[in-house]
Amino acid sequence: MTGEPLAAVILAGGRSRRMRREKALLPLGRRTLIEAVIEQVRPFFKSILISASDPEKFAFLGLPVIMDEEPGQGPLRAILTALHASPCRGNFVMACDIPVVHLPFLKRILALAPRHEIVVPRYRDGKFEPLFAAYDRGIASAIARQVAAGDLRISSLFRTCRTEFVAMDGQDWFRNLNTIEEYHDYLKSRKKEGA
Repeated sequence: MTGEPLAAVILAGGRSRRMRREKALLPLGRRTLIEAVIEQVRPFFKSILISASDPEKFAFLGLPVIMDEEPGQGPLRAILTALHASPCRGNFVMACDIPVVHLPFLKRILALAPRHEIVVPRYRDGKFEPLFAAYDRGIASAIARQVAAGDLRISSLFRTCRTEFVAMDGQDWFRNLNTIEEYHDYLKSRKKEGA
């Protein structure tokens, strides 16, 4: 990893339809899910930005909150807004609902980031994890063109930008909390582990 400073962008502007409540603010012990995420990744970044549609909800974090320019248009628009606001060229974008971050895997992505415009995990079956990936601020214009053309798929960028894929298979630490059932399952697993 170079000495160039990096920013983390935590996406917390989704509608949480399947969870039926604000995912980022779910309690994990004495803190919220988003606080647990921030605590894990903080040592690696010069800046941490929160991307959200309601900044007041996240004021308690004491971090810059970037309001989605056009809420409800999905994560690609949120990434574009965040890249415009970021103080750093290199940006790691992640969803707020990933309770455990495997730090060696994060470091691997960050080490590759200076040499590529996008670094994204990919499974053997061809699926991606675009909300646990690095994006160079310089691709903002490419995103803007794609959005203007009506294409809101993050995966379309991988064909037009210099993209490095990192094998994701076997990463059994990775999980998203998308439903209340997944949240309760995660809490049970924490109890078993004594967390």
